Amino acid sequence: MTDFIPSLEHRIYQFLSAADYRPLKQHELAKALNLKNSSERQALRQVLRKLEQKGKITCIRKNRWALTQGNRHQVSGSLRVNAGRFGFVTPDEAGIEDLYIPEEGLGTALDGDRVLVQLSGSSISARNRNAPKALVGRSSGRIIRVLERRRTALVGLLCKSSWYWYVIPDNPRFIHTVRLRDIEASSPQESHKVRIQLDEWTDPRKALTGILVEDLGASDAPGVDILSIIRDHSLDIEFPEEVLRDASLFATAPPAAAMEGREDLRSRLIFTIDPADAKDFDDAVSVEKMEDNGYRLGVHIADVAYYVAPGTPLDQEAFLRGNSVYMVDRTIPMLPAHLTTEVCSLQAGRDRLTHSVEIVLDSRGSILRSRTFSSVIRSSARLTYDQVQRILDGKQDPDIPPDVLEALKPMRKLAGILRQRRMDDGSIELSMPEVRCLLNEEGVPVELVRRGADEAYNLIEEFMLAANCVVAGILAKSGRPAVYRIHPPPDARQWGQMQQELKGLGIPASVRSREALNDVARRTAETPSAHVAHLAILRNMKRAVYSPTLSEHFGLAFPCYTHFTSPIRRYPDLVVHRMLSAIERGLPSPVIHAEAARIAEHCSQTERNAQEAEEESLSVKRVEYYQRMLENRQTGPFEGLVTSLTPKGLIIELTDTFQRGLVPFRSMRDDHYVLDRDGMVVHGRRHRREWRIGQRISVILARVDSTRRLVDFYPVPDDDKKRLKKKHARKQKK
Repeated sequence: MTDFIPSLEHRIYQFLSAADYRPLKQHELAKALNLKNSSERQALRQVLRKLEQKGKITCIRKNRWALTQGNRHQVSGSLRVNAGRFGFVTPDEAGIEDLYIPEEGLGTALDGDRVLVQLSGSSISARNRNAPKALVGRSSGRIIRVLERRRTALVGLLCKSSWYWYVIPDNPRFIHTVRLRDIEASSPQESHKVRIQLDEWTDPRKALTGILVEDLGASDAPGVDILSIIRDHSLDIEFPEEVLRDASLFATAPPAAAMEGREDLRSRLIFTIDPADAKDFDDAVSVEKMEDNGYRLGVHIADVAYYVAPGTPLDQEAFLRGNSVYMVDRTIPMLPAHLTTEVCSLQAGRDRLTHSVEIVLDSRGSILRSRTFSSVIRSSARLTYDQVQRILDGKQDPDIPPDVLEALKPMRKLAGILRQRRMDDGSIELSMPEVRCLLNEEGVPVELVRRGADEAYNLIEEFMLAANCVVAGILAKSGRPAVYRIHPPPDARQWGQMQQELKGLGIPASVRSREALNDVARRTAETPSAHVAHLAILRNMKRAVYSPTLSEHFGLAFPCYTHFTSPIRRYPDLVVHRMLSAIERGLPSPVIHAEAARIAEHCSQTERNAQEAEEESLSVKRVEYYQRMLENRQTGPFEGLVTSLTPKGLIIELTDTFQRGLVPFRSMRDDHYVLDRDGMVVHGRRHRREWRIGQRISVILARVDSTRRLVDFYPVPDDDKKRLKKKHARKQKK
């Protein structure tokens, strides 16, 4: 057996961890560790910076190094800045609640940065008028060091003062304007959207500066709105030439050599169900009814791992992107279109390579046995969710083959059994409808519609969940490095805030478990407060993330879960395919634990970035839709629900499109309204009328600020409601 030779990083960390260690400077550390030549001292400097970025050590006063975790009053984590000019730091260490950072404690930190926080030693007091009331009792601190600058570029509106050019960032979480240097050579044009590269910023007393790198065009020019979001989130529309070249080398039909060793399922009745506008079909399903009233479920996923090998330009680009992004007007894919829509896409009537999960279940949905294997399929049909929903609703569709129609019956039955079993196990069931924005050829929003075909979506969702659970179980049993999908439960503060908001809705409940949340969901189902109650629950939940460590998925009530079913659009799924194939073939793991951790952290970040970009693109077009309505004098009335209360007014959501907006107190002429101390009720001082979360309200469209993406509504006086409805009906008819 060879002796263990510790790395320099290990030696440094062990030395700083000693009970008798006193903080030393860099040259003193080099001497203590017996590092003599220049290369060793340079390596020391690099390792110190690396450990600092990880948050394990910190440089304290007089450039001396010490352990971060050894100081109970310092915490490292990620900063999230609020538009109200304060922030929260989510600690790296699990089990610690988010820390409140006042504006004066932000220093030079920007939204998204990894930072080191010095705890204040006391909780936020109710006497602190600058802190939001909901934060009373929470730990606070100030940022003493930026460990990692997560964003070095941003997009904003170019403006000019009497002395200099500056940019107002589009993202409201960037609370500083950025002064531009060396701009005259760029021929700047005021009121254009621009992308800028930020300079290093180390002194909060000095202005944040940057340099212009791209002029995106006039802020009101067609297409600039979405292009600004794409650039602001650093999303790459185009692929590098070498990536496109590598992708083009694959023939559309799989080679004969790829068929060897695969189970041939081309004779089975297998088909896809996807949205009508989908082009990349990465999952197909099959269900057979067994003689004992059980079921054989087949979930067949495009074998992207066969084409995208580790370490290739294709793989490296897919990792950097992390996932596909679905903007309101386009898709930014993780892989080139030749792979996603041709080579890997499970098109009807064509042979395609797949990785299959076969699950045999009894009549109650219990899994009797399961297996995974490489396969080849030929999809029998390409169905849309709307088509399947029509069939489930008892309507006819001559475009669907008879054998596929017949197969939908056991599929519907099995999906219902699986869904009910999941609910019985405690899976949280919250109904949150989605809205789609339909654009014309010029990119102008023409209609806002709710997504339909709920049962058809649920059918495929249940089958994908079952397959993901089976694969996760195999990974966990192997004991190898893996990437799991986890969802931590709410912390104590989130439970408390959730309970307070539900109480404000008139829902007295002690929520501290999944069972309690499901009880609230059942009690509010089909009631006017259902949507707002579900919002109160969701906004006090933690986010689901990828993790190399196995943990439960709180929302789904799964002890073991991963993502396997979408390797065309999610990089973690592609990696899980490689891990699963290695287990099936008895080969070494394709990744070590440290690499799995890096993939999990990176893809959690790209997923969040993509979700924010998608939501922003929908928000921009939805605001534009109401801007056009205002210009055409189509001002309502609209029905809405009060979803939040602020000192300035009521935050409402329209019930048909979920557009959010403010109803200012100054527009409510029937009384003088103020928010009470706990922020849960608005009182009228004269007539004592109250407004609470969940109440219905009729409003008219009053103001749209497309630059800040804000919409204001005014309440409809009771006497005017009937008159305005008649006027609105006449306009619609005309």
